[in-house]
Amino acid sequence: MYRKHLQRLVTHLKRALRMERRLTVEEFYQLLQLSETIGDYGRMIHCGYSAPFVIVEIPELANRFRETPQTIKDALLLLRDIGCAESTSLNGCWRLQLAGTLLSGRKGSRSAISNRT
Repeated sequence: MYRKHLQRLVTHLKRALRMERRLTVEEFYQLLQLSETIGDYGRMIHCGYSAPFVIVEIPELANRFRETPQTIKDALLLLRDIGCAESTSLNGCWRLQLAGTLLSGRKGSRSAISNRT
């Protein structure tokens, strides 16, 4: 069961990143962990506003987490594939979903990534 779930996530990740090389399991989990951390950061800066989302910027996240902008974008693409983020019309800005509904309008948990266990 977990193997199918992992294979599906890796397939989505490869498609999102359009990678020509395969990710190692370690690289995949590092990217998944970064995605979770970005989600946690989004909830932290939300500060109780009534909007169910928060806008984050790739350069600011790259500085905060000491990652390259491309790595941050890859993590945001992973979040996009699971319905927790979407890019905005502003260059380098992404909208993170924080509430109980996913960006697609479906009902979901507060963090779709944390449900992998």
